[in-house]
Amino acid sequence: MRKLCVCTGCVLFLALLCRYSTDCADAVRAAVTLCLTSVIPSLFPFFAASSLAVSCGLAQELGRLLSPFMRRCFHLPGCGAAALALGFLGGYPAGARMSAELYHSGLCTREEASALAACCNNTGPAFLVGMCGGGLFHSLRAGIFLYAVHIASALLTALLLRPKRTQSAVYAANQTKPLPFFHCLVQAVTSAGHSCLMISAFILFFSVVLCLLRLTGMLSVLCTALTPLLSISGLSASGVHSLLTGCVELTQGLAGLTDHAGTIFARLTAVSFLCAFGGLSVLFQTAAATEGLALTRCVYGKCIHACLAALLCALLLLIFPSLSQL
Repeated sequence: MRKLCVCTGCVLFLALLCRYSTDCADAVRAAVTLCLTSVIPSLFPFFAASSLAVSCGLAQELGRLLSPFMRRCFHLPGCGAAALALGFLGGYPAGARMSAELYHSGLCTREEASALAACCNNTGPAFLVGMCGGGLFHSLRAGIFLYAVHIASALLTALLLRPKRTQSAVYAANQTKPLPFFHCLVQAVTSAGHSCLMISAFILFFSVVLCLLRLTGMLSVLCTALTPLLSISGLSASGVHSLLTGCVELTQGLAGLTDHAGTIFARLTAVSFLCAFGGLSVLFQTAAATEGLALTRCVYGKCIHACLAALLCALLLLIFPSLSQL
């Protein structure tokens, strides 16, 4: 039965591609432009830097310093602090990818790396402060507020999903000599390029999926069904449409959460939820960047992070109404 459903879905997808080939091609062109002008320039340096940090031994040295804190708070090895910091600064899926690098280098177990990837797959300050704060709310303070909520909810997620406390193991990678810098650099650059290509491919694919959802009216049907429920929070019909769009592809959904999408309370909460969740596109990008780790743990972590981010944002706005006037 499952195989029949998958085959039927593939045939339907191919039929829709043939029916709306021109529109799908336009969606791919727009996605290619997005990848070349925004995604690759912002992610490639962080991907290369994370690989270089692991292969040259920087993550190990940082791990020795922060091991007591990371073990006590999150039940994770000290080198996980580097992935956590990169996730907060580099944007997704840079932190999650470094978690996979730590696992493949033997610096942590698969369970520890999966737990780490679930909480360090975050957006960066430039995106939240610049695009969301300055672009959507015309206020950098709003972006700083959203970024603070984003970090706090990610740390809460790390506490909730921390693995069982285990005795620190002596990993083989700690006993091996680091490779020459030339080899580390070559490996880091080629690995970063490969990851950027995979992530760009998923952005192209989900741009097509979103295009088909719009053209077939499926997105509008879901919007009509959920509007009465979500309107309680202050979102308008266009705001619900943007929220559903963002659950598939983040940037296109955020672009629609303008002044006409609902109240400032609802829009801030919706942006906080979407940036923490990242959308299906980001989840599959994470899967491509964290080969070998448990994807279900990452998905579970992003869902918890999104719910915590929305809840924390709403609570702060209710307790401190002046925050909505950022």
